[in-house]
Amino acid sequence: MLEKLLARACAAAGLACLLFTGANAAYPEKPIKLVVPQAAGGGTDVIGRLWADYMSRQFKTPVVVENRPGANGILASSYVAKQPADGYTVLVSGISYLAFNPHMYKDLPYQPARDFDGVSLLVNTPFLLVTSQQTGARSLDDLAKMARARPEALNFASAGKGNSTHLVVEMLAKRLDIKLTHVPYNGAAAGLTSVMANQTELMADVLNTAAVQANAGKVVPLAVVGAKRAASVPNVPTLAELGLADFPLPGWYALVAPKGTPAAAIDRLNAETRRFFDDPAVKARLQELQLEPLPSTPQTVGEWTQRDSNTWGPLIRQLGLSNE
Repeated sequence: MLEKLLARACAAAGLACLLFTGANAAYPEKPIKLVVPQAAGGGTDVIGRLWADYMSRQFKTPVVVENRPGANGILASSYVAKQPADGYTVLVSGISYLAFNPHMYKDLPYQPARDFDGVSLLVNTPFLLVTSQQTGARSLDDLAKMARARPEALNFASAGKGNSTHLVVEMLAKRLDIKLTHVPYNGAAAGLTSVMANQTELMADVLNTAAVQANAGKVVPLAVVGAKRAASVPNVPTLAELGLADFPLPGWYALVAPKGTPAAAIDRLNAETRRFFDDPAVKARLQELQLEPLPSTPQTVGEWTQRDSNTWGPLIRQLGLSNE
């Protein structure tokens, strides 16, 4: 069985499989580098370090986090794409870097299908659509009626042009056939603060942040953009419950490795990631962070990337968000 597995790895990865033959059959034999496309302390970094800490214990060898922030994930992604395909470099990626960037940048220095192999989906960050107290809206239907009565009069905040917090509201407006005006801010905190201060009317922010302000009465929650209702705002319906079935998830993360990484390494990383989701301490931490676990096969990463590229790409082009 092992010989067949190694043969399959060789066929898929060429010379890289030599690292997994003979005396080197045990993986991993040295520290693994986990590249995070965000500064220490950011949401992606928190997820990455949780995974790295668990894997270090399981592998009994360090999984070292290397932060490479900047350029909307391009710096980290292009760096990992050029690393040896030996199983010792992994990237925490996500929908923005895999499905948005190819449509946002004309000369993107990496291409997801060409440069990466999927390892596993990680988590989804649900979003919470909130409105300011001054609108008087208490439901998504209320807000839609207001928007139809006054096209483009309602302003929505975002963490920046082309950010997930921007695109998810644009997608929602398209589905509801309403017109809103986008007001980009320098970061999600500034955007949400503008809604709390009644300077803008609505925003879709990550659940872990927006629910705190909703429960404090500083904003009004209208809908959860996620697979299920959230324990932190149990009375707030999902978009699916409100008739918007199959609304795309705008906040998922995944693990990828350089193209050609041996199948033996991918399979081991995927298997341990599945165990990661079953760990009681990990479960508790993900629940605390209000993140939805996404155990998957390696192939699912590519499938989700292609699906969401097809979903969000036309919207990005329609909005003229290409950064050439």
